[in-house]
Amino acid sequence: MHEGHRQRLLEKLKNGDNLFEHEILEILLFNAYPRKNVNPVAHALLSRFAGINEVLNAEVDELMLVEGVGENVALYLKCIGECMRLKNSCESFAVINNTSELISFVTARFRGKPHEVLEFYFMDKSGRVRRICSFTDNDPDRVNVRPEEIVKLISVYRPHGVYMAHNHINCPCEPSAADDDMTKKVELICSLNNVRLYDHCIIGPDGVYSYFLSNRLDKISSEYSAANFFKDKL
Repeated sequence: MHEGHRQRLLEKLKNGDNLFEHEILEILLFNAYPRKNVNPVAHALLSRFAGINEVLNAEVDELMLVEGVGENVALYLKCIGECMRLKNSCESFAVINNTSELISFVTARFRGKPHEVLEFYFMDKSGRVRRICSFTDNDPDRVNVRPEEIVKLISVYRPHGVYMAHNHINCPCEPSAADDDMTKKVELICSLNNVRLYDHCIIGPDGVYSYFLSNRLDKISSEYSAANFFKDKL
């Protein structure tokens, strides 16, 4: 019976349904009590404290005064509270508003990397980097990413826009035919999902190449945006 109840709560969480405060606390407690009905413990905690925030900000000794809460569970809840404080105490996201800021950002990220790496930066409307996805084959001369992987990432993260960057270890930053091909695929995928591809930067031993600044991205976009691409195929 407990497993069915847990699964229902997890489905509500997954689907973005509204959850009561005690249900959220129950989900947090699932890992602390793998095989126990956590509903009574959640209610007991919320009876002692004013809400989830107070539970997660409580001291270990206070939490252990609640029936059913041992030291391990108290430490678990305390750790979640510490994670929340860490999140709120610092700026978690970089901000990229133009190619100059992108170049500074990726130059720092790629410094000293011994292998070719391809990164995607998923942006919100405010220019903040919400997610970073990195790919590498641990090879100094190539990295392969399947288009379906990019499709999946965009469908999950639903960004407002995307920046791309990768590095050349043993050759100049000038794009190769393979680089152009990847950029075309990403542009098509982005346009199909109403997402803008802002730029693709290549970091090489001789500097940084920007598809946007070179107008190469405009040419690719004009040919490989969804509307133009499929118009040409009809």
